[in-house]
Amino acid sequence: MNEKKVKIKDFNLALGVINNILIIDRENTVVFAGDDIKKDLFKTPQDLKKTVFDNFEHQEEQTLLKEKIEEVRQNKRTSILEFKRLGKDLFLFPGNYDRSEIIILSTRKQILQANRIAHDLRERVKELKCLYTISSEIESAKCLEDALGKSVEHLAEAFQFPECTRALIEVDGVFYGDKRCLEERSKNDLNRSIIVNGKEKGRVLVCYMEMEDFLEEEKNLVREIAIMIAEAIEKQEAELALEKQKKTLEQKNKKLLELTEEYSESRKNLEALFNAITDQIVVIEKDFSIEMSNKKAIGSAGKCYKKIFKAANSCEGCPAQTAFAIGAPASIEKHSGQRQYKLQAYPILNNKGEVDRVLEICRDITEEKHIKLQLLQSYKLASLGKLVAGVAHEINNPNTFIRGNIKIIEEAFKDILPILDRSVKKEPDLKIARLNYDIFKENIPILVEDMVSGTDRIKKIVDGLKNFARKDEGLLTDDVDINQLVKDNLRLTEKEVRKHARFNLRLAGKVPKFKGNSQKMEQVMMNLLINAAQAIENGGGEVFIETGYNEKNSEVIIKVGDNGKGMDEKTRRSIFDPFFTTKRDKGGTGLGLSISYGIIKEHKGRIEIETSPGVGTTFTIRIPTDPPAQE
Repeated sequence: MNEKKVKIKDFNLALGVINNILIIDRENTVVFAGDDIKKDLFKTPQDLKKTVFDNFEHQEEQTLLKEKIEEVRQNKRTSILEFKRLGKDLFLFPGNYDRSEIIILSTRKQILQANRIAHDLRERVKELKCLYTISSEIESAKCLEDALGKSVEHLAEAFQFPECTRALIEVDGVFYGDKRCLEERSKNDLNRSIIVNGKEKGRVLVCYMEMEDFLEEEKNLVREIAIMIAEAIEKQEAELALEKQKKTLEQKNKKLLELTEEYSESRKNLEALFNAITDQIVVIEKDFSIEMSNKKAIGSAGKCYKKIFKAANSCEGCPAQTAFAIGAPASIEKHSGQRQYKLQAYPILNNKGEVDRVLEICRDITEEKHIKLQLLQSYKLASLGKLVAGVAHEINNPNTFIRGNIKIIEEAFKDILPILDRSVKKEPDLKIARLNYDIFKENIPILVEDMVSGTDRIKKIVDGLKNFARKDEGLLTDDVDINQLVKDNLRLTEKEVRKHARFNLRLAGKVPKFKGNSQKMEQVMMNLLINAAQAIENGGGEVFIETGYNEKNSEVIIKVGDNGKGMDEKTRRSIFDPFFTTKRDKGGTGLGLSISYGIIKEHKGRIEIETSPGVGTTFTIRIPTDPPAQE
């Protein structure tokens, strides 16, 4: 190992500093004294007395030295004491600027330079410590406002004269720190703007309340802190903007997902949506070959018209073909069996803007059509109800007049006949209305009675029409007497039934009432009776209504049957489907039995069917007598 030789002259500066200082503690006891300073002050290399003042012979020098030492301790600043006796200046400065109990004395200016270097180093350390602390506060704080409040507390400590320093940070009109910078008149100000994205957001303000100059390093410190705060604000604003953008993106993403579920044309999103969509969706090529679909039964091969509708050829007015041709969405409605579908085709463009595939959605709209037709039927029935109510009113007025007059005529004949009896004795050939009196007397009571019966029947028909036209809210709140409901319904349908068949009415003696809707039940009875009558061809058949009550199950039972042509199994399975009808050529809509089925279900009941071709059909309705729960 090579040893490096050390030359004493390399350390002349350090040795000169050490030999020319005198150090005293808080008790003014000499802690250390260099050889050179002992010679300069006391002309001796010998050890000094314990207390520094005892080494000076003159009282005046002792007093001056004592005052200077206390001044340095108090102000923490370097001071100079002129010794005229020695023709030298004595430089005094604190051993530590933060803790100035120890005082250093020297007779050479080089010592001041060394002390200044040490002082400057300490100042730089303070500044670096301030920068580090403020940086740590800003970096670690969750809230920038809290960090600024804490940071300003450290700022004043970084300056030369912290005791007369005031520091303030202002951001967006909010002040952090010592407002005395604004309220009191300062001797010197150091003001640096906080610039964020080219705009002034605030400032860092440091004030000396005494006349002192700011060091260049202190100016740099304030500038760096202003830049640091600006960067923190910029970061915070960027984070807020990022968070806002994130929320915006999340909202847009959510909206995009919703739109994707309805309209997305891409393969990736279609695959994610397919399992949740009940409609049949296929992506097809120009030759109608299926590229992908959302139903296992359809798969991803074969022609669309074969897989969806079991057809041999493409659909008439095919929307996919139209979308390929015009490059725009197209749609049609299509019948297939007893169902109705809506086909919608959307073009999928390639990078060249050409249509190379089409996304086709097949949606079953049978129920929608059913509801629309039901609504239309409701409107028609409402209009018919108004018309019926008006007709009933017009019939009822003259019928009331006729009924009243007939009663008078009936009573009048009771008085007239005795008079006529006496007259016929005097005039045996008496004729009234070209009839012999005996025939007249025998038949006139019968004629009057028939007129009374006729007007009573008109009144019952009018009452039935009024009841039919009565506004209904659709609630299941009526106490329905099924026997009375059947009788009332027959006033309106019996004539139509008797055109086709005999009528047989079998009503049970004691059938309890149930909670329901009378008008809806009348509609069911009317549909079943008309259907039963129309099922009988060539006349001569029989239609019957039978009521009863099952005590065990607490059910009211209504049977409506005929001995007409009956139905095969295929027809029986479809009889309650909307739009299914075997009488479309005669104006049938296929809604009557479908609506009736819905009404019975609404009453928490059930409807059963027994039928056989050539034998006839019987519908059995079972409705519980317990009040049904309202949905």
